[in-house]
Amino acid sequence: MKKALVAAILGIALNVTTSHAQGYIVMENYKLVNGTTPVYSGVTYGAGSGAKTGQFVGANSGFKADLLFSLDGGATYNLASGSQTAFFTGSADGGTPTTDGAGSFLGGTVTIPGYTSGTATFIVEAYNGASYAASVSGGLARGQSAPFSISGLNTNPALPSGDLLNLNGTTIQGLQAFVVTVPEPSVFALAGLGAAGLMAFRRKKA
Repeated sequence: MKKALVAAILGIALNVTTSHAQGYIVMENYKLVNGTTPVYSGVTYGAGSGAKTGQFVGANSGFKADLLFSLDGGATYNLASGSQTAFFTGSADGGTPTTDGAGSFLGGTVTIPGYTSGTATFIVEAYNGASYAASVSGGLARGQSAPFSISGLNTNPALPSGDLLNLNGTTIQGLQAFVVTVPEPSVFALAGLGAAGLMAFRRKKA
């Protein structure tokens, strides 16, 4: 009887632990190593962004970042709730991570639900619309990092958590630099012509 009771209690405890399993990671892409060496994976405008091509993106253009996570080796990704982070306040397009903080974001600790142990895979999204999906139209810029994996996350919210760079000294093992792109004006022009042509065809048919 006692053995059965103990087993039942342990089973309940295990279920509670499993149901509340989660990991933690800090949402940032800039780090000052040893208080002196800046290390970062900056976000820049990609080819086709006009005069801004190659520039670091700034908060003045409304850029934000959020985090996708996968616990099945990259087969499926989910948006981490509460991960949306604005780019460094006061930064401007054409600045740098080491002057005004352009291309960089420094956010808080993000919770990864369902994590118990092992490797977690991530993708960072950057965009200057309300969300990544909303930036697909209207000439707004957006982009995603390459997927990257971190072998273990902190599971105790009371302890410090690692960040997305996953540094080994000054070597970045996690998030790598990536670009955002702005749709070419010609794309919107062609789309407009197509829509106008379709409307004219419908009127003629009517």
